[in-house]
Amino acid sequence: MARTTDRAARDRKFFEDRLKTAAEAGRKDAHRYANDWWDRLHEERLSAENVRMDGFFEHITGYQFQIQLWTDLIEALAVSRDAVATWHEQMAKAEGNSTPTGGTMGNPVADARRHLWRDANGKFAHYAADLFRRVS
Repeated sequence: MARTTDRAARDRKFFEDRLKTAAEAGRKDAHRYANDWWDRLHEERLSAENVRMDGFFEHITGYQFQIQLWTDLIEALAVSRDAVATWHEQMAKAEGNSTPTGGTMGNPVADARRHLWRDANGKFAHYAADLFRRVS
């Protein structure tokens, strides 16, 4: 009986390690995408005539939000006793945060940030679910 318990504990630890590795991969991907957009912003061929600057900043800001969400997941996994439950809690929280609440704040900048935050939460929840399926 002890051998079965030891094996189950090893399997659970292995799965938790895979989840932590997947969360790190998600954060690294978000960093890579943000850096790609930042590099595009600084290409020599870009000019005010051929680019909408706000599009670049929207993408970069969205990825910064996603990086924060991945970082929060990694930190939660580091102190969690149940990595699977923690992962699902973070996904559910992000899905809840991605739901529009209606109305605006009356400030275009605040409204844009809130929109980007909701979008980042939705993308994070989608990517986290996808990574969880891959790891499982």
